[in-house]
Amino acid sequence: MVNGSTEGVGAIWVLANASYAGMRAQAHSSIAWRVLSFIFGFPGTLLSFLVIREGSERAYGVDLPRRTPRM
Repeated sequence: MVNGSTEGVGAIWVLANASYAGMRAQAHSSIAWRVLSFIFGFPGTLLSFLVIREGSERAYGVDLPRRTPRM
C-alpha cells in the first residue's frame, strides 16, 4: 500500500511541474495558480523558474500553442 500513496504524490509533483512550466512559458496571468503549482512542484519548479523565459512560448524544447490575449 505504501507504493500506491507515493505514486500519487509523484504524479501530483510531475503535473505541477508541467503546469508551472506551461504557465511560465505562456506568461499566464493567474498568480494564484502559478504559486500553487510552484509549491506543489518544488524543487522542480525552481528549475523551471530559472530555465524558462517568461512568455517564450517554449518549455523544455517543446513549442507550446500560442495564447491569444483576452480582451
